[in-house]
Amino acid sequence: MRNTLLIIANILKVTFRKKGNIIVYLFLPLAGVFLALLMYGNAGSTVLRIGVVNSDNGVFSQDLKASLQEADNFMISDVSKDEISGLLLNMDLDAVVEIPAGYTESIYKRNPEKIEVQSVKGQETTVWINQRLNSYTDTLYRLSVAAGGDRASFDAMYGQYKSNPARLTVVKLKDEVTGKNMAQASVGFLIMFLMAGASLINMIILKEKRDRTYHRICSAPVNARQYIAGNAVTSLLVVIAQILIIQLFMKYVFRIDSGISDVSMFIILLMFGLVAIGVGLVVTAFSSSSYMASTLSTLIMVPTCMLGGCFWDINQMPDIMQKIGYFIPQHWAMNAINKLQTGGTQSDIYMNLLILGAFAAALILIAVYRFSRTNNMQKFT
Repeated sequence: MRNTLLIIANILKVTFRKKGNIIVYLFLPLAGVFLALLMYGNAGSTVLRIGVVNSDNGVFSQDLKASLQEADNFMISDVSKDEISGLLLNMDLDAVVEIPAGYTESIYKRNPEKIEVQSVKGQETTVWINQRLNSYTDTLYRLSVAAGGDRASFDAMYGQYKSNPARLTVVKLKDEVTGKNMAQASVGFLIMFLMAGASLINMIILKEKRDRTYHRICSAPVNARQYIAGNAVTSLLVVIAQILIIQLFMKYVFRIDSGISDVSMFIILLMFGLVAIGVGLVVTAFSSSSYMASTLSTLIMVPTCMLGGCFWDINQMPDIMQKIGYFIPQHWAMNAINKLQTGGTQSDIYMNLLILGAFAAALILIAVYRFSRTNNMQKFT
């Protein structure tokens, strides 16, 4: 135990001797949270800038324009036909509504003229405008049909319709989807940085091999299990610090509602942290040079994070890729978080935690075995 504690103290001293390492190991993961905010922070409803070309100027076209102005998510302005192309191409407007001449008269004749909507932003922008226009025109058409061509009857019904509009009660709901998306993206980036951090900690082993310090350790009364335990515990302390810092910043600084309890989030990330430590130890144990270790870490970290769903929803990938994800620990960590966010309980993620624990145990045991078989080190570069 004493030897293990001495190893831990030495690694911490060597690692954090440089103040820059504190930023790298403890605060670099915050960059992932900030990136998640950039990705999802502006999600939600936006105001559409709509230009109106009113070639009719009749009572119904004026009322239609007024109904558009009443909408909270529309900002209306008058434009001319000559300005349409320039305003749309320069992105000064999101869409232009053209009310044709004779629109009011066409309503009386029970044959409404078509209102044109132009936009360079596609259906995602125009669908809401068309929905409102079609609703208004359809109401007028039904009134004209009911009036049977009698303008006096139509005007009477329309006046009653305007004086007794449908009343809506608006209830603002808390947007939990955006918070959950930001939490998943933040966790995905944190998982990547946990793997990177664990690998960087284990680079100290490689440095000791290169400086021949490992030879002296092997000749001292320190076996492979104690040496691995010291490095693993040190990595675990750094991982815990990273997780706690991220959770504190997510909750109190960035105000991100993850949709799950802090304890559950900590347990899931801690279990994956053990996996990250195991991966780092295995890479270190099987590397014959610092360059080889760095290359292996990159080749393992980036593809597995992609296939595990750290950067995007795994359901968006092809079926074959989703099946491969079942053999990747990142998948089980992200899946556990998704289960809790969608109403699952702690008992629903026991299998996820068990699989993560199995990954960690297998990787650490492989590293211990490898180190125990290579006590007499050859030249290392």
